[in-house]
Amino acid sequence: MGRLEKLPPYLFSAIDAAKAEARAAGVAVVDLGVGDPDRPTPQALLEVMCEAVRKPANHCYPAQKGDALLKQAIAGWLARRHGVKVDAVSQVLVLIGSKEGLGHLPLAYVEEGDNALVPDLGYPVYGQATILAGGQPRLFALRAENGFRPDLAELERLMDDRTRLLFVNYPNNPTGATGDADFWRELIALCGRRGVVLVNDAAYLEVTLDGSRPLSMLKLADPAADQVLELHSLSKMFNMTGWRIAFAAGHPEVVGRLGRVKESMDSGVFTAVQETAVHALGESFAELLAGVVEAYPERRRIMVAALADAGIEVFPTTATFYVWCRVPGKESAVDFCGRALREVGLVVTPGNGFGPGGEGWFRISLTASDADIAEGARRIRSWR
Repeated sequence: MGRLEKLPPYLFSAIDAAKAEARAAGVAVVDLGVGDPDRPTPQALLEVMCEAVRKPANHCYPAQKGDALLKQAIAGWLARRHGVKVDAVSQVLVLIGSKEGLGHLPLAYVEEGDNALVPDLGYPVYGQATILAGGQPRLFALRAENGFRPDLAELERLMDDRTRLLFVNYPNNPTGATGDADFWRELIALCGRRGVVLVNDAAYLEVTLDGSRPLSMLKLADPAADQVLELHSLSKMFNMTGWRIAFAAGHPEVVGRLGRVKESMDSGVFTAVQETAVHALGESFAELLAGVVEAYPERRRIMVAALADAGIEVFPTTATFYVWCRVPGKESAVDFCGRALREVGLVVTPGNGFGPGGEGWFRISLTASDADIAEGARRIRSWR
């Protein structure tokens, strides 16, 4: 079987097709499925971008691994925001979105017959990229009774001398689970003993709904010594999903190997976008971030209240802009979500789209408008 044939269907393509069919049939669809922020990029960043686009020099090929000013801004941001020290030249890499970095990383480490440990539940790209590199994804469970964190004994059992990467994602999509200091220390130590690169997809690190300061994996590691990599995305921090700008930071060898793959695959991020990112991660960061995330706590409160009235269990968290919900009764996740679309025009995401362990759960996104959140909550109450 070829590598493409090994890939499972992409979850959101199927959801898009179901939405289109419902709308064609005249259904007034409320879409709480995909995590794409409904609000625009902050005006201050749009103004920086407009000026940057007007500069003729920015229309040439960009710095392939990231403009020096942006890499310095990233290193400065990591130091101020998370107390993490990295070298801007050797330990920072600019990405065309974190998905691109995650997709390319297995090509830097995985050969035929190698494996990578992939969370079940998790973003499908971790396993898909491993398959495309010729490797085998080995699933490890994230269970509700363990707060949707991995069992370290299970991880160690799954590791062998051909395990190259361990992918984790905290704060977690789809559950909203988080990792504390002890959790990170144990994972870093395990990967160090077994010679495995630890990769944290930190796309949701800054989306906290209670004003708390998030904990970066790099804070608990020594990025100059430990084989670690953390990927950060401006998509969620600044409502910039379509801009495709992110970065990776970590051990120089890991960053360097990913950079070598990218040299053969792309030509970097448009310089005007990189200039805008410099501003976003600078002195105005806290103000810009606060304006982006301010809508989510109230949206979550409204949705959780409606789910409680409907008798639907919710995993408690104050991270990410998702609500992770248990399917009531014995219905499958796909059947429940399909029925929600057919009967009340509500799009929610079946949990098993994030791995077999998601069976019996579904995900609601809070990135729709306030009006759609309110209407979605009303439909849940009246339907259930």
